[in-house]
Amino acid sequence: MSAIANFKKRRLAEKAKTGDAQATIRPETTALKLLSQLLGCDESKAIETAQKYVEQNITFYCEDDLPTLHVDSEKEQIDVSPVEDATDELNESINTASNAAGEIESAADKASDAASDLAYQADDINAANSDLKDTVEELKKPSAAQESSNSKSKTKQKNSSKK
Repeated sequence: MSAIANFKKRRLAEKAKTGDAQATIRPETTALKLLSQLLGCDESKAIETAQKYVEQNITFYCEDDLPTLHVDSEKEQIDVSPVEDATDELNESINTASNAAGEIESAADKASDAASDLAYQADDINAANSDLKDTVEELKKPSAAQESSNSKSKTKQKNSSKK
């Protein structure tokens, strides 16, 4: 008898003993169904077919595990120099942009310093204007000192001589 037939007899005997309806849904039966689907044969021949494949050293792989079809010597060499050139140009552009950003930051600092100096100078000019205004107002006030007297020559009446 084949291994499959023995397996089926044991399952039927076990099912009859337990009277369990779930006895048919066991990992063994599920595995057998899956194996038969993978090998593309009946469940009764699945184990025999799998044994033949094992004896012949035939293995199955997942898509991720498939071996490459190319031998290293047959692989086509790809020219990566354009990519390297583009990478170098990109790095140069990045460096240029970084330098420009540093120069812009320096110019902004200088502009900020100039604005601060201008604000201090404006405060100084306003203070000078205030002082000048106070001085002009002081000068416009009438003097408290006596006015000087007119000299005699200015007060003396002129004689007109008639000839």
